[in-house]
Amino acid sequence: MFLQDISKFISNYRYEQATVESINTVKAAFLDFFGVTYRGANEDSPAIAFNTINEIFNKNDNLNLQASIIGKSGKKTGLLNAAFLNGISAHVLELDDGHRQAQAHLGAVIFPTALAISEAYGLDGKEFFEAVIVGYEVGILLGKLVNPRHRDNGFHTTGTIGTFVSGAVASKLLKLDETQISNALGLCGTQAAGLLESDHAGSMGKVLHVGKANYNGILSAFLARNGFTGAETIIEGSEGFLKTMVYNEEFNNDDYSFDSILEDVGTVKVRDIYFKKYPFCRHLHSSIDTALKLKISIGDEYTHIENVAVKTYDVAAEHDNFQPKNLEELKQSLPYAVAITLVMGEVDIDTLNKLIEYGLFENYSTVDKVNNIKNLVSKMIILKDEKLNDLYPSKRPSNVIIKLDDEFRNGVFQNITFIPKGDFENPYDLSELIDKFKDLNPEYNINNLVIIDELDNYSMTDVVGALNE
Repeated sequence: MFLQDISKFISNYRYEQATVESINTVKAAFLDFFGVTYRGANEDSPAIAFNTINEIFNKNDNLNLQASIIGKSGKKTGLLNAAFLNGISAHVLELDDGHRQAQAHLGAVIFPTALAISEAYGLDGKEFFEAVIVGYEVGILLGKLVNPRHRDNGFHTTGTIGTFVSGAVASKLLKLDETQISNALGLCGTQAAGLLESDHAGSMGKVLHVGKANYNGILSAFLARNGFTGAETIIEGSEGFLKTMVYNEEFNNDDYSFDSILEDVGTVKVRDIYFKKYPFCRHLHSSIDTALKLKISIGDEYTHIENVAVKTYDVAAEHDNFQPKNLEELKQSLPYAVAITLVMGEVDIDTLNKLIEYGLFENYSTVDKVNNIKNLVSKMIILKDEKLNDLYPSKRPSNVIIKLDDEFRNGVFQNITFIPKGDFENPYDLSELIDKFKDLNPEYNINNLVIIDELDNYSMTDVVGALNE
């Protein structure tokens, strides 16, 4: 059985097996997660979720297994609720890490689950690292197994596969045996959910997927520890995950082999995750990077642009919302991502918030740059390019072509990006991630982050206490 092999890996994995590269990548990912989540806690959807949890549970938790709410100094709640809330905060800015082939944001699920249990039980940094690496391994493996078809069927992998990932992390930290882990993952599979319509409709449902993945994964592990059973065939069964949510009628268990897939168990390189700089969907980042290159040549002469063509792969081109109505829709809009880049140069949370304040979603604005952005959007076309699409998902290419009027060179400028900044082939170094942290949290005492470098020598209760001041 497929889950039996996965469960065996989770149960047997030890900190000593991790490479120095993996440990350093996890430390960088944890730093990035904490910065994004600390800032994200101030957004509307985490605030609504926090108030709702308070309302439902009436500020009363009898389990005595409490964990911190990141970004809310001194505030703790039950570990289930903490993981739920921190997952929402981690994903709300669209700045959390991800994996290109798995097509999932893994850190937003892995770290809230690992932190909640590690802090509540006073586990040490090495146990934390074990669980985090297991989470990335399982998430990358399963994400690559089901995609791109799973995503093309309309499922949000971060919510669906993320539930398995949370369950794997929780199972490792709770020290479940192989049978219990298999049961936990079976329970995760029957709760795995997340529809991309929530994303493309510009709702808060996308971040709910992450919170629920954390919640359901932890719940599954606790249930399994207490004897609750789950289907060990939840992946490959005749009515399981692959049949219903990936291949549909085309899937036949008798013809399907997991042998080659299972060869990768425990060999996935955590370094393959990417980090994000811009608060937009990752599929838009190559276009933003390309527009930034062109901005160097054009400067502030964007009023002389006659038209803009963005040629890219199909999934990116489908983010063609020319009239976003709120921040959630804006983060999925390729036309606005390119136009904002060409006008503003800076593509960050503060810039987006200011543009919205100045009337970006309104019919009329008194701010020239807002009107220039809208004007550029009206001159833009988004094109699916067959050759670029053939490169996806191993690459995420975007070719941006700008035609200028006769008052300014009367020329055509174009550039192409194959892999956006932040992937391991085009990486950020640690100093750039720290700069990102500081930009997001300018009031935060950056010296607190030193403990992350020695994380394997501390109790996670002490680590969270030091970080979440």
